[in-house]
Amino acid sequence: MSLANPQALVDRLSQKQKKLSTLLVGANVAIALILLALMYAVHNASKQSYESQAQSLAEGIATIAQANVGSELNLIDAVLRATADEVQRLKPGAGATTPLVDEILQTRLNLLPGAEAFRLTDRSGLVQWGTGLPPGQRMDVSDRPYFMEAQRRPSEQTLVAGPVRSRVSGNWVLVFIRPLTIEGEFAGILYVSVNVDHFQRLFSQYDLGEKDAVTLRARDLALVARHSPGALVLPDVGETAVSDALKRAATQNSASGFFVSKVAIDGEMRSTAYRAVGDWPFTVYAGVSHSRFFQAWRDQVWTHSALAGFLWCLVVLATFATYRSGVKVAHGLQALADQTERTNVLLRIAGDGIHIINSDGVLVEMSDSFAEMLRSTREKLLGKHISEWDANQNRERVTHWLSKLKDRDHQRVDVQHRRDDGTVIDVDLQMRAVNIGGELLVFGSARDVSDIKRLVVEQTAMLENELVGMAKIEDRHFSWRNAAFERVFGYASGELAGLPTRVIYLDDATHDFIGKEAYSVLQSGSQYRTQLRMRKKDGAAVWVDFGAVRFAENCVLVLAVDITAAREAHDHLAHAAFHDPLTQLPNRLLLKDRLVQALGTAQREGTRVAICYMDLDGFKAVNDTLGHETGDALLKEVARRLLRQVRASDTAARVGGDEFVLILTNIEGEEWSAILERVSLAVREPFVVNGAVSQVGATLGVALSSPDETAEELMDRADHKMLEGKRRGKGTITVAGDADGTRL
Repeated sequence: MSLANPQALVDRLSQKQKKLSTLLVGANVAIALILLALMYAVHNASKQSYESQAQSLAEGIATIAQANVGSELNLIDAVLRATADEVQRLKPGAGATTPLVDEILQTRLNLLPGAEAFRLTDRSGLVQWGTGLPPGQRMDVSDRPYFMEAQRRPSEQTLVAGPVRSRVSGNWVLVFIRPLTIEGEFAGILYVSVNVDHFQRLFSQYDLGEKDAVTLRARDLALVARHSPGALVLPDVGETAVSDALKRAATQNSASGFFVSKVAIDGEMRSTAYRAVGDWPFTVYAGVSHSRFFQAWRDQVWTHSALAGFLWCLVVLATFATYRSGVKVAHGLQALADQTERTNVLLRIAGDGIHIINSDGVLVEMSDSFAEMLRSTREKLLGKHISEWDANQNRERVTHWLSKLKDRDHQRVDVQHRRDDGTVIDVDLQMRAVNIGGELLVFGSARDVSDIKRLVVEQTAMLENELVGMAKIEDRHFSWRNAAFERVFGYASGELAGLPTRVIYLDDATHDFIGKEAYSVLQSGSQYRTQLRMRKKDGAAVWVDFGAVRFAENCVLVLAVDITAAREAHDHLAHAAFHDPLTQLPNRLLLKDRLVQALGTAQREGTRVAICYMDLDGFKAVNDTLGHETGDALLKEVARRLLRQVRASDTAARVGGDEFVLILTNIEGEEWSAILERVSLAVREPFVVNGAVSQVGATLGVALSSPDETAEELMDRADHKMLEGKRRGKGTITVAGDADGTRL
């Protein structure tokens, strides 16, 4: 039955294919390396060209900025020198010269774009002359470091300070100072304050690209002014945070230089050229943004790389097509060999009893599970005829059946197989006839269903029991139910099919509540059980012990047992435990419970409770003369009269013999007295029992509650007062706390 083994041919072709694949892979790797080398050389040369262009552009911008800033500073220096000479000739200090000095300073201020103030101090540092002075105040710059420097070393050179905050305008300014000497003595300073925004406006006139930057910094690297189109970060004036590359370049050559770094201010990578502004303590920096300037180079790299990759992919595809066409046969044979091996393995390990029968009815191949199912071995079964394990067939029947089979015929039958130990099992057998190599073979799949059939019988017996109602509910509709379930709710066979579960609930509220509660419990993996009143088909209520188990999503099995009789018996016993069997009034247990509740309510609401012990006068004579039956009837009539006289919120109880107790709640003033008067009069009315007229009286003992009194204490006081009234002559109402009872 086994297929011819093609593995030898597959192995030979595999060796040739390995050599071919190695050659093709090597060729593709070589082509890829050549392309990578060419791409690297071209892109590297292109990048160097762009870097050179970026450096040239940065140096050009830096040179222009150096010239512009130098021109501005030289203009300031020239105006300062000329003004200082003129002021020194005037020798300010006399009152007549003050207006003239102010006029000169104002005129010279107009010559300096961006200057905020032009001022002159005396030798002590007080600003005596100048522009933009605050009215009514005298400025003192003697504490300024630049004044101290000019005072300590007067020279003919212009000093520079800043950037600093102007005390008048509050703006960041650069201060240009000229010390004055008159007759060889220090006479003060002449200074100009220039707003740093002037240099930023100067730089904004340059044709800079997006994220390019021009910066003016002092010798200590403090930022003076900066302009960068499209910048999202605005640095603070005076900030000294710079990259390490800038620090190294400035240290090595402070006059000029070039470096590439990530700028500390905004994190942008730039090619930066810098130039010192003449002899001034300032340096201009011009940076070209890599993200903008090198974008064209990056686009070029991407385009070239994509083209090279595309060409290499074409080579790979062509190589792959050649390789694939050479291995189709080998793959086909390998697949056949693998399939043969898989078939053999699956046949051996299949869970069902797989077996193959030839046209003579003889077993030629099988799975291990088939031998295990028959409690036999491969060696014993191979070569045997079907009739040797089929409990209901013989050779003649098998031969007749095989003669009718045709290629591709398929059958599924229930049969019985005989094991080696003689036991017979039920088997679900599927068969298909297949013509292979001119021989008709029958492939069979046998499954032992003995346990399944037994389980089905057991489950059917359980589900169709006559005691417990069961139903399968899908999406809250009945999809199956047994006869016991239909009987619980008064439905005939089949009437519940497809109906919504609402029909067995008393109302919508109960239906919705049970739905939410039950499904919440079931979804947590637990079982649900409760007892509730449900609805029969005729509308009558039925008490049901109701349970549910989840089968699947929106599918549950419910169980229902009619417990109406048990529930009624329980309710009857519960009533009997707390009520007098003769009069049906509350007994002593229920009386005490209600008294405790009444006292609690009274304490919360600030009211009082009255409890009254009542004993019948003359009852024993009636009972002795007319008999116990008449006495019992009289007691029941007394109970009815008591209930008619007390309020709905009150309680009338029988505690034994002819003794009764009344609980009067929510008492206001003497309201209790009127109620007890009515009770006493009602009891004294004649009784007609069994044709005989009888009359009894009543002695009552009353106690009114106090906030800290217990139920037992209150009942004891009322009982004591009733006994005290009996001793006084009966027919009285004796109130706890009164010296004497009230005779009725």
